[in-house]
Amino acid sequence: MESSKSGSAPAVLSGAAQPSRLATLGYWAIALGHGWILWVHAVATGAEAMLFTTLAVVECALAMEAAVYAIGSWGHQFGLPLLTLLGRVRLLGAAMAWPWLLVWASELSCRCGTVTLETGHWLRQLTLVLAGLLTAFYLWGEMQLALFCAPPATEDSVMGCLPSPVLGSQFRLDKADLEETGRAVFVPAQPRKALYAGAGLALMGHLAFGVAFAHQAFPPWLLFGSTLAFLGRWFGQLPPVAKKERGVEADCVSIWRREAPRLACRVGELLWIWSCV
Repeated sequence: MESSKSGSAPAVLSGAAQPSRLATLGYWAIALGHGWILWVHAVATGAEAMLFTTLAVVECALAMEAAVYAIGSWGHQFGLPLLTLLGRVRLLGAAMAWPWLLVWASELSCRCGTVTLETGHWLRQLTLVLAGLLTAFYLWGEMQLALFCAPPATEDSVMGCLPSPVLGSQFRLDKADLEETGRAVFVPAQPRKALYAGAGLALMGHLAFGVAFAHQAFPPWLLFGSTLAFLGRWFGQLPPVAKKERGVEADCVSIWRREAPRLACRVGELLWIWSCV
């Protein structure tokens, strides 16, 4: 790949748009916001053991994800190997972290007296098993590809219909992201399934737990936060790739048609985690 220049500012890679500094600042603000929430969670709430750990892993994963998008605009400074590694860690970390929000909610429901002790114990065990199975699946997938050479997937193969592990496979630059936003973000060369299953389960679970908590004396923060996250994800569904047009105005529209939904989704998740704390 060759370096290219747009005006006086160097582009990340050949064919890349000029990254938006405002969007990069937004990603850094989200990453620092998650770091601040983690600090408040650790110092001010007095949470301990499972109640702290299960939420803290999600805070770390989301801070890492936002930082990767921000660093993606500095591809010419950091180099592709580091960006590849960060892209791998971002996907696997988020896939394994999201299910643990269900464990956190079940633990909180038991401690707050929202459910009976017997029901709370049953919910806690069920969510622990679910989160553990999803985490073990992704870890096993990484070990499997590290020990064995995975055959190339084809459209008619049975393995193509199954969820695929993340880290052991080949990663490539997201061409659409590079051309529209100028961010060097690495994604799996072959589309992966079930990577966002934990994120969907966590959101649905928190909406349900939020309704259950709503009748108690304190404000329904969990319902409020999970609703904002739902709206952010709904708005954050990335549009299809548009044909690149010429002109500064067209480039600005092209950048923000992807950056705005993605930032909205991350802001909604930031407010969700703050509501949990």
